[in-house]
Amino acid sequence: MRVFIAEKPSLATAIFKGLGGNPTTDKKAGYYEKGSDIVTWCFGHLLSLKDPEDYDSNLKRWTLDSLPIQTRFPPQYKPRSDSKKQLDTVMGFIKKADSIVHAGDPDPEGCLLIDEILDHVGNKKPVQRLLIADLNDKPVKAALANMQPNEKFRPQTNKALARSVADQSFGYNLTRSYTLKAREKGFDNVLNIGRVISSLVGMVNQRTLANQNHEKSHYYELYGTFDIEGLKVKGKLQPHDEIELDDKNRMIDRFQLEVIKDADKGEKGTVEKREVKEEKRQPPMPFNLSKLQITASKKWGYKPKETLDIVQKLYETHQLLTYPRSDNQYLSEAHLENAANILGAIQKTSPNLAASIQFVEPTSTHKAFDGSKIEAHHAIIPTEKDGVGIALSDKERNIYELVSKHFVSLFYPESVREKVTVDIGCCLGRIYRATQTTRLTLGWETLFKGDNEDKPNDNTDDLKPLQQGDAGVCESLEMLTKETQPPKYFDDASLLKAMTEAAKFVQDPALRKQLEAKDKNTKGENGSIGTEATRSGHIEKLGNLKHLISVQKEKGYKNPVYKTTESGQEFCALLPPEIIMPDISAIWEGDLDKIGKGQYSVAEFVKTVDTYIHERVN
Repeated sequence: MRVFIAEKPSLATAIFKGLGGNPTTDKKAGYYEKGSDIVTWCFGHLLSLKDPEDYDSNLKRWTLDSLPIQTRFPPQYKPRSDSKKQLDTVMGFIKKADSIVHAGDPDPEGCLLIDEILDHVGNKKPVQRLLIADLNDKPVKAALANMQPNEKFRPQTNKALARSVADQSFGYNLTRSYTLKAREKGFDNVLNIGRVISSLVGMVNQRTLANQNHEKSHYYELYGTFDIEGLKVKGKLQPHDEIELDDKNRMIDRFQLEVIKDADKGEKGTVEKREVKEEKRQPPMPFNLSKLQITASKKWGYKPKETLDIVQKLYETHQLLTYPRSDNQYLSEAHLENAANILGAIQKTSPNLAASIQFVEPTSTHKAFDGSKIEAHHAIIPTEKDGVGIALSDKERNIYELVSKHFVSLFYPESVREKVTVDIGCCLGRIYRATQTTRLTLGWETLFKGDNEDKPNDNTDDLKPLQQGDAGVCESLEMLTKETQPPKYFDDASLLKAMTEAAKFVQDPALRKQLEAKDKNTKGENGSIGTEATRSGHIEKLGNLKHLISVQKEKGYKNPVYKTTESGQEFCALLPPEIIMPDISAIWEGDLDKIGKGQYSVAEFVKTVDTYIHERVN
């Protein structure tokens, strides 16, 4: 008997159909059966880690004497109360099986979800790994023909296992220790501490305080309009050593600029430098989950969890998109070979895009098609299945068409702009810089009308005829007064982006460099915290911490913003910086990545976790 264990029922159904079974007629109580093949399923995790009090009932009481609680590794598991019946079904088939096929999702959590059951049972039978990123029949059959030994993916299981045991120990120990110490000082609330969630609260608090404590100041810009060879040329005065500047290289001494304004009027201006550059822009990369969530939040105000749910339904129910929890933005050469079929499916599913695809050739030299950059996942793209007859909701159609546009754009030519830069020298070596940008070719940008508009040009006269040495006179000058702006509060999109760029929030330069190195090969990430699968859940959990965080509309913002409440600010003041900022979280993510690559053992990682917890508790 060969037993397939799928992560969820929809995946089990797709596998059974791929095996030639009929899910309608061959379904049993918790499994499908066809010949010697059994396909059963989980409902997400069927097991959970035992809690400390499950090992020692004395730990039900919170006392400082009982801390720190040692991290249990290897851990023991207990059945989840809501899924014991299905767990019994799965474990029963494992015991009867001759061989097993692990069909968890293609990510670390999906690896752990099935492996933890196999380990819990003590399985010694051979296990194959089935990796499915598209629930349609053709790719499922291809995956069934390309199964691999499960042991090859054990590092991914170890990564998820290390994360779960470390997070449990971190939360239990630090929540208890800081709550008990705070009570000694009269603070009655429970200080719920979690590795990622506490750093999110801290990041929001840092931004809240920076915004609310911002002191307004002014800076100035000076523009000179020159008549050169009959052309009106408007240039911006460039900062230089004689002018007082702030830390962002902005001119802040109004009196100095008033003097310059009076001095340069009517003076000679000479073209000291002229540069004409062609700027080519490639079509955007396909989406990973975070990029898709950020874009959907900015465009329509969708919550990250909402976008994940929509993509999950388009993958699982409608089978119109590939696996949603991807952290990758690259595609394989096989996707290029199947491009004509995918483009055809998009045409039928989205009449809005049909005209944009009509004359597209399914060939591309875009950098996205690079199989060497793919590990567990590829980018989220449309499948070869069309949606004819499927009633998509407005939000589902929005997401499908957004993903489709990014895929279609890979087969469009690049957009081309011409940028002219002219430096005009005036009194005492002062430089006024004039620029002009002209879009020569729209290329792929025709698919995204309104999304890539250039700023209006200050110069309406064509600057290209100007040559170095051309001279004229400064006819007029205009000084603009501008006000410094406070750092913007986080909204869903910027908070999600901050989670992928956590190194920017770390003060220690050496640590920041270490975190940046962790993500050097991951496009768009910079010392990230959380994973593609967990970030939206963390943000949703953050919004539910009503006593610490307020999420509300704010004047000047399109979407609701996150701020710490008074209690949230007290919470952050009670905790050490490395807990309420991403330092320790991001360091652990680096170690977890090493575990996922087989470069570091879980046991060694747990030792470092216990050492850190012991130091903090004491």
